[in-house]
Amino acid sequence: MPVFAFEMRTKKEEMNLEQTLVITEKPSVAQNIAKVLGAYKRHDGYLSGNGWVVSWCVGHLVELAEPEDYDSNYKKWRKEDLPILPSKWKYNVSTATKKQFTVLKKLMLRDDVTATINACDSGREGELIYRLVYHQCGCKKPFSRLWISSMEDAAIREGFQNLRPGSEYDRLFEAALCRECADWIVGINATRLFSVLYGRTLHVGRVLSPTLAMAVVREAEIAAFVQESFYTVEITLPGMKATGKRLKEKETALQLTDECADSTATVTKYERKEKSEKPPALYDLTTLQRDANRQLGYTAQQTLDYAQGLYEKKIITYPRTDSRYLTDDMEELVPGLVSVAARIAGFYDDEDEDEFYEEDDNISRLIDSSKVSDHHAIIPTMSAGEKELSALPTGEREILQLIAVRLAEAVAGSCRYEEVTAEFECCGSSFTAKGKTILEEGWKAIEKVAEESRSKRQSSKRKANSKSRPDHLDKSMEDDVSLPEMNVGDRFPVKSADVKEGKTKPKPHYTEDTLLSAMERAGAEEIPDDAERKGIGTPATRAGIIERLVTRGFLSRTGNGKTKYLIPTEKGTALITVLPEQLQSPSMTADWEEKLLAIERGEYSSEEFMDGIAAMVIDLVETYEPAKDSAVILPAGRESLGKCPACGSDVVEYPKSYSCTNRQCKFALWKEN
Repeated sequence: MPVFAFEMRTKKEEMNLEQTLVITEKPSVAQNIAKVLGAYKRHDGYLSGNGWVVSWCVGHLVELAEPEDYDSNYKKWRKEDLPILPSKWKYNVSTATKKQFTVLKKLMLRDDVTATINACDSGREGELIYRLVYHQCGCKKPFSRLWISSMEDAAIREGFQNLRPGSEYDRLFEAALCRECADWIVGINATRLFSVLYGRTLHVGRVLSPTLAMAVVREAEIAAFVQESFYTVEITLPGMKATGKRLKEKETALQLTDECADSTATVTKYERKEKSEKPPALYDLTTLQRDANRQLGYTAQQTLDYAQGLYEKKIITYPRTDSRYLTDDMEELVPGLVSVAARIAGFYDDEDEDEFYEEDDNISRLIDSSKVSDHHAIIPTMSAGEKELSALPTGEREILQLIAVRLAEAVAGSCRYEEVTAEFECCGSSFTAKGKTILEEGWKAIEKVAEESRSKRQSSKRKANSKSRPDHLDKSMEDDVSLPEMNVGDRFPVKSADVKEGKTKPKPHYTEDTLLSAMERAGAEEIPDDAERKGIGTPATRAGIIERLVTRGFLSRTGNGKTKYLIPTEKGTALITVLPEQLQSPSMTADWEEKLLAIERGEYSSEEFMDGIAAMVIDLVETYEPAKDSAVILPAGRESLGKCPACGSDVVEYPKSYSCTNRQCKFALWKEN
């Protein structure tokens, strides 16, 4: 492997030099790394120079083979062929990326390439992507691991100076391989089993099904909700109003109103408490997606795409993270990063930089290496301060604004306020008045400025939407309401008494924001504290899961404006109705995550893990009985998705396509295309 150096070599020197092949996941990442390494010469599918060859994978080049690749009989979906449990796994090169795979294979097997470096994303999936290509190419050359969280030049240089032997990540790869194969076994067998039994394509997955189940259960709760009226009596006292407890009967409330009118209220309790609200933590991908959905109306997938674009432009750090903290060695960098974030957010320009200020104690709150897994929280890079941000697409610019504001908030002081509670007795009933006074705005001053700035950028339609608030904003802090001084035993005349009618409300429909939150929390109490991540799915895959549920017709997006609700379709509800509990519960993911973590540590064998998956699927196939009244829940025949544009017949869904039911018509839309 060449020494890490940046001096340029002559063409003659380069021809006689041993080459090291660096493989990334995406072309844009390869270009950034190649620039740092001095590999400027462009070729078809790679760059070279200075003793380095830099190429890329374009995501998953190598994928698990389809069932029919093991046995041609599996082309037809039949219950008698289940379960399908490969004794030896086969892999295929993705048709769409076969050209790039051929490039990588030639590079890996070139005589002058003596070693390779895995520069794919740092985590299970990045390890899996590289290793599958490495093995599919039949490469035997030594390889090292690059592990970085930023595409800045300095971070890349530091990463190459601290390369790790590839063998140190063998267990990480083993866990990733187990996860992939187990998902294949469950997905293929369960999807075929339920599709055959119920006569329509029903996609089942370890993460897909529990996510859909949460949405179906929520809608069932809403449908079963019975709205009830309730009544409260509000009395007006000098300088304040006090509210009584909820009453079920209007007559009772009216009677109390009559009694309280023109009477007096006696103070039974008076309490002042100073409280504080700490700034929110930095963004991980899920909290960024949630805020972007609530405030900007972006889907989780849109937010991920915009963040990925910013990362590849070296403007933010790696977005696919589940951490909300920075590592210990980053503490000295934070003041500079905060200055960059403040400029991005528009809090000051170069002439009034001193107006923005952060304290060392506040910075230390952001630092905790023990809470950082693969990557630290999402923050702007130092390079962001040198970019022409006005040239960014609107989506990327708005996501960058969120990230910059969050960093500025995170290093600001706590919001301090005084909360006052007064309780009164009037005509034998208890009434309560609450007040609060902001003592020091702290981070909320930044939030207020950011909200005002955002409202100016958004359309009047967006400004009118009441749900565009950050998830960490305490609504009780919106208004500064003070109460007069008083003592226990003081008496106040009641100026007026009124009845207020209210109605109980069901739980709200899921939005992308709240469903992401539910996915993040699902089964978390069952997952070990030191697991790679909590909940179902990963920060990087949750957006894709939601999109698949929508595109496959299990969920629909409904609603006007930027607030869209995710509502289960009839097909989605029917699927959850017939699925056994084990396939719609997040418990299976919790169990898997615990065992995969043990595999990474060498405390659990991959063979034992895969044997358990096989046993579960065998039991499912052998013991599952179709649900009663299945003909009503899932009527036989395929649901028409619309009319064929070629002949006018019905178009229905098949396992691999959406095709016309007219056998003489050739119209089809293939899912893989």
